[in-house]
Amino acid sequence: MDEIDIAILKELQQNARRPLSEISQNVNLSLPAVSERVRKLEREQIINQYTAILNPEKFGKNLECLCFLSLWGKTPKGDYEFFKFVDKEPDILVCHCVTGEYEYILKIHTESTKSLEDLLARIRNNTDVQHTNTYIVLSTVKNCPSILPPASL
Repeated sequence: MDEIDIAILKELQQNARRPLSEISQNVNLSLPAVSERVRKLEREQIINQYTAILNPEKFGKNLECLCFLSLWGKTPKGDYEFFKFVDKEPDILVCHCVTGEYEYILKIHTESTKSLEDLLARIRNNTDVQHTNTYIVLSTVKNCPSILPPASL
């Protein structure tokens, strides 16, 4: 990966639907060369996917929170049941397994405190959750959907 690849990645991160012809002009490279570089970045899995990032508020998901939780005994069956539960809950967007006081952190977008309360009740009733600690997000200072490529190599 070189400086031109980084410039292409930055262009795609700003708008992945931008025509490659426009990107080629912005990075001063021919359209076929940019096309080949993008294919190479995809092949090497530097670019994992292209996606649309939806505005949760447009779908009534006005409450964002982070839920830290621990399971009762860390068993393969307990973990499996927890993972199945998390996977089928549409309001749970992210589940990280972490070190520290808690085992998992969930990022949740839901409609209201009532829907959050209902989700937390389902979490406690359907999984081996021992303890939860939930924080409501008041505002977001930074929300980057992907890492940024390095400024230079």
